[in-house]
Amino acid sequence: MIKIYSSRAIDYEIDNISDGNKKRQVEDLYDGLELEKIPYSYEIEQRVQVLKTFNIHFMDAYHIAYAESKNLDYFITVDKQLINASKRARLELKVVNPMEFILEVM
Repeated sequence: MIKIYSSRAIDYEIDNISDGNKKRQVEDLYDGLELEKIPYSYEIEQRVQVLKTFNIHFMDAYHIAYAESKNLDYFITVDKQLINASKRARLELKVVNPMEFILEVM
């Protein structure tokens, strides 16, 4: 079963979309999904600091730290730089693009 999660980091990024049409589209997408919210913890903040040492962008580090805190298997992104940085960080979860994810789980 595939579950989709949400976090304060995702909420923050959606809130900061400057293009009104794009923001509404993203909000509509998320409103239509059943998302489980991952709670914030101090451990997430600590993990972000470690992830940044692997040249993982600040907000990406939050997304990864939230996912790790829930012991998720996959983090899906189209950001090639994040995928490469996550390999250097030797994460327990797999950071993959959508196509890789589909090929692995199907």
